[in-house]
Amino acid sequence: MHIIIVGLGKLGMTMTKQLVNEGHNITLVDINNERLTSAVDTYDVMGVWGNGATCEILEEAGARKAKLIIAATPSDELNILCCLIANKMGTENTIARVRNPDYAAQMQFLRNELGINMIVNPEYETANEISRIIRFPSAANLDSFARGKIEMASIRIHSDNILCDLPLYDLRKKVKAKVLVCAVQRDEEVFIPSGDFVIRCDDVISITGTRSELASFMKQTGVYKHKIKNVMIIGGGRIGYYLAKLLSDTGRNIKLIEQNDAKCYQLADTLPDEVTVIHGDGTDQDLLEEQGLSRQDALVSLTGIDEENIIVSMYAESKGINKVITKVNRHSYSILGDLGLETVVSPQLVAGSLVTRYVRALQNSAGNSQIQTLHKMINGKVEAVEFIVPEGAGYENIPFKELNLLPNILICCIMRNGKIIYPGGDDVMKANDNIIVVTAGRILEDLHDIFV
Repeated sequence: MHIIIVGLGKLGMTMTKQLVNEGHNITLVDINNERLTSAVDTYDVMGVWGNGATCEILEEAGARKAKLIIAATPSDELNILCCLIANKMGTENTIARVRNPDYAAQMQFLRNELGINMIVNPEYETANEISRIIRFPSAANLDSFARGKIEMASIRIHSDNILCDLPLYDLRKKVKAKVLVCAVQRDEEVFIPSGDFVIRCDDVISITGTRSELASFMKQTGVYKHKIKNVMIIGGGRIGYYLAKLLSDTGRNIKLIEQNDAKCYQLADTLPDEVTVIHGDGTDQDLLEEQGLSRQDALVSLTGIDEENIIVSMYAESKGINKVITKVNRHSYSILGDLGLETVVSPQLVAGSLVTRYVRALQNSAGNSQIQTLHKMINGKVEAVEFIVPEGAGYENIPFKELNLLPNILICCIMRNGKIIYPGGDDVMKANDNIIVVTAGRILEDLHDIFV
């Protein structure tokens, strides 16, 4: 598929890497020639230097025949204009990154009236993910499927956990909760486990189930964390603003610390009264103690500098804060778990999963994708994809034990008429089932792709 990416910031580079790995024909556009040249050399793609919102540059990039354009420049307005021009020139599908909170109420207008197929707001999506984790703090990370009826949570197995050295076929003897272990990270390796897989100390396991069953599992294994009442947010940028607003009506006490004086006044004017805005340096130890860090249930570090977020988070961990969430832009940080930072979010990876799902939908041979949800986990090494089983697919009503699945594929859950099924060999897929598939090292565009 021919895809044009305009703007090579963090999101643009993340999407370039992901889409090149999926085998697409990519053309990059950027006004920074040095950055463009570096990306072209790194990923062996085409590059066009110039303003991606001009007909001349889009013509050179091949907009008349392109299947998709992704506009991810720093300017929302430029991204919208770029998509409008590309659409008029013949580009079939358009995605614009729009981050300004002022445009939040106009998203439907941008899609329906201006014809932009998808609006991506990485900061809002990241804030939404963080808010879900705060609502269920026992999980290091949390993803939702089947419109929130099924959750997938990641937890680290510490040395005092009853699951250490436990084969998965004995899990039900230890834990009376209906969950399924669907992926395991051990150091740099990732496993899609079978029944004889043995969980080791310091493994990070991904489990799926309903919210209540996950809570029961975590209580029985000793990793359950109590409800979060007091939240301290470090950094009043877009993510901090969206997060404070999302949490403000949940009955929690929200304290937001921002260093920029003018931004503090703006936040105080626009956020609800339930949010207390503090002017100060959130990386200052004395300020944190003065504002009652030790009394907080959760700390979320959202400054624009990864190193500051890591240091503040490590300090909060040392103070025994129940839940610490760290934002990083360079999602190549693979050592953060070793430092004790278990919940790490990256706006680029969050937005990248949304765009990847859309691109997979366009690739679908039927023209009407079965993909409902797609989440990348464990630094992008594992994908969990939710499909709708189409009618007349050819693999309906056949027991799983008679189906030939590819290696590193696990069908971890079926949602049928509101009922959750953890499939065994005698279970079958039926039309309109929601099927959640977990895979490592494979690209799934269609449910057919799981079979040999």
